Amino acid sequence: MGKYFYRAVKDKKELVTGYVEAESAIEAKEKVKLLGFAPAGIYEEDFSTSGKTEKRTKSPGINLKLSDKISFTSELQMLLSSGISPLESLETISLHSPSKRVAIFAEDLGKKIRQGATLSEAMAPYSDSLGNIYIALCKTGEESGSLSTTLSYLTDLLKKQDALKAKYIQMSIYPTVLVIVMVGMFFLFGGFLFPRFIEICNISPEDVPFMAKILIDSVSFIQHYWLLLVLGIGGLLYGINLSVGLKNVKRGLSSFVLSIPKLCDCVRYMSLSHYMSVLHVAYESGVPIVKSLDLAENTISNDIIKDEAVQVSKYVDKGENLAEAFYKSNLLPGVLLSLVSTGEKTGKLGLMFRDCALGIEKKLDAAIDALSKAFEPTLLVIIGFGVAYLAIAFMQMYAGALGTIM
Repeated sequence: MGKYFYRAVKDKKELVTGYVEAESAIEAKEKVKLLGFAPAGIYEEDFSTSGKTEKRTKSPGINLKLSDKISFTSELQMLLSSGISPLESLETISLHSPSKRVAIFAEDLGKKIRQGATLSEAMAPYSDSLGNIYIALCKTGEESGSLSTTLSYLTDLLKKQDALKAKYIQMSIYPTVLVIVMVGMFFLFGGFLFPRFIEICNISPEDVPFMAKILIDSVSFIQHYWLLLVLGIGGLLYGINLSVGLKNVKRGLSSFVLSIPKLCDCVRYMSLSHYMSVLHVAYESGVPIVKSLDLAENTISNDIIKDEAVQVSKYVDKGENLAEAFYKSNLLPGVLLSLVSTGEKTGKLGLMFRDCALGIEKKLDAAIDALSKAFEPTLLVIIGFGVAYLAIAFMQMYAGALGTIM
């Protein structure tokens, strides 16, 4: 008869640990159930948190993509909801996941759990990939005994992030194609057509039109010093990145972004979409409202909007009701304040958070469409100037060629 270490949930709230003696892990699991606990993991004594534990292994360097997180979270939720223990679920995912990254990730989590860690503790080294909010919500789900439900909410949240990312990509395709075409035309004219035209018409260097000369010299410089140019651009971007990290610069940039029409609405609703979605998931997972607000405000990158979210947390911490806190901070649009107020009065705050998130997503869609429609004419004007420049330069070249002939 062996000795087994167990982790279990008591009364769907408290996480408890202990030892039972049994012939097998299955028998140990049944004994834990007889104690009135819901088993979260059964481990042999060699893998417990006693002095006989093996050393914790380092996590492999895995950078999980958003699609990997969606796949892992949805698969783990499905297995846990079927009554399978976290360790067995992770072993199943490591064996059958179509993604190699997810399989390695699940295998590593399983190793840590065998060494006595909880699921959230095993995830801690992956905070860069998963995010602190993801891990914090998993920890809350473990402690409350509702990990499967929490993972279901997290799956929906990740899918929303994926849909939002797809909108960004879709919005950027058109301007990217136009810019590539314009750059290609400049290189074609400046690097091939104009020099060839000069050669065929035997135009002397001093007779080359000014506009054409600028274009030819620019393309020639890029062709000969492209490495220096790449290093210069890289250094400039690195310097900008460092300066953005400075508090005053970042705050000034945040304020500038919010002063631009159309872009302001897009940034604000984007921030609020993340904020309300995380607030909904955290609150429904059993996280206290003040802690839920703290988790949600960490999703906001714009300093000005984040300050408003911080004010909400402070007002609530002082005893203000949530609707009043949102009103004083000016974080939410007025039309959504009534939803929050109704949720507080009826005790359906989680449902109202979800409705607010859905309402903000609709406003975000409208803001993205408005930004795209405003951006397209601007791009067309820029492209028009570029085409006009090439046309004028070509006409000057043509006139110069006629002059040499006559």
